[in-house]
Amino acid sequence: MEIEQIREEVRRIHAIGCRYYHYHARNFTTREQTTDNAVYQTVGLEALSCHPDLVLSYGASRNGPEVIENIGRLGEWERVSHADLPLGTGGAHFITMQAAIELQILRDLEDNGEPVTIDYIRSPAFLRDIRRYVPSTRAEDVKLETNSTANGGNYGRSSPAIQLETYGRAVAARRRHGLFDEVEWVQFERSYAMTRLAIERPDIRLGDRGQLNITLLFGFSPKLPFPTSYEEFRTVVKAAKELEFDLETGRRQRRVSISVGGAVLPQHARDAAGPLDVGRDRGRLVTALQRLAAYAAQEDSEVDVLRVGMEDSPYMLDPSGGIRPTTNVELCEAAAAELHRHGVELVVGGAEVARRLGCIAARDDERVIGIAAE
Repeated sequence: MEIEQIREEVRRIHAIGCRYYHYHARNFTTREQTTDNAVYQTVGLEALSCHPDLVLSYGASRNGPEVIENIGRLGEWERVSHADLPLGTGGAHFITMQAAIELQILRDLEDNGEPVTIDYIRSPAFLRDIRRYVPSTRAEDVKLETNSTANGGNYGRSSPAIQLETYGRAVAARRRHGLFDEVEWVQFERSYAMTRLAIERPDIRLGDRGQLNITLLFGFSPKLPFPTSYEEFRTVVKAAKELEFDLETGRRQRRVSISVGGAVLPQHARDAAGPLDVGRDRGRLVTALQRLAAYAAQEDSEVDVLRVGMEDSPYMLDPSGGIRPTTNVELCEAAAAELHRHGVELVVGGAEVARRLGCIAARDDERVIGIAAE
């Protein structure tokens, strides 16, 4: 998209009620994913000059040919170097510092210990092991199992030692600029373990200023499948919320806000549709987007942001099962309509959005929710 198209898209989704915009930079000429911080700065400055109440989130550069080439030349920091951009020069409130590639650290930890399970992550043994852990310096091709497009699980060549150093450097950059911490879960056990490791390790100290946003990207991989029941959904959310408490002391040390998204590819769309199992519309046939919105809308969901957009599900599924192309604007409209159907009020005030996402130290138990585009 050209900057003019992005400007118009942001204007329209802002009018719908979207206050959180997640962006992955693409080269304006080649349309490929890029690590060029000038692209992020152009988009960020434009978005916030028009909409000062918008919260910006930049994704980590992922696995396109331009990204892999630049990382090969400049090093792994190139993937998240935009974490070091101040907000006033085109940086973002949030940078996704943990997504998929960092999970090779957990694979390395497993190779040197025991398999990562939920019980193990919650145990004193895990705390002991992550504090003793010395990451491997062996570089290897990074491939993770994903429900993605062709080659979508290929993240280039790196080592766990470099990944851990890069993670810590990104967190330090956010701290230096007074900005905020965000991670994305694309597997359940490993993502949960990686976030706990980053919180507890003194060389990273993720969330040590009392705030952490966790995006749960259901459906991205077989290890975090799209939920078929509200119970499955809540199991993952509750695990993320546990990270408000330190493992050793049990004390609450941070506010964890929860964003939820559904990465359901078109070929899986019909399989993800089915009767809703909770709430006022129990039994109603819903699409993946409608199911996720309904789950987020429940009073005990603990969800702060509903994420929808072309990055995750670039289509609409009609009642007859037909699939057609869509836009971020239409997806935001559908998400807002579904939340309203379940009696949820959208958070649109800038101060309230910041407070809800932990950008300002506060607690909020009201039944309100934000929507995000990406």
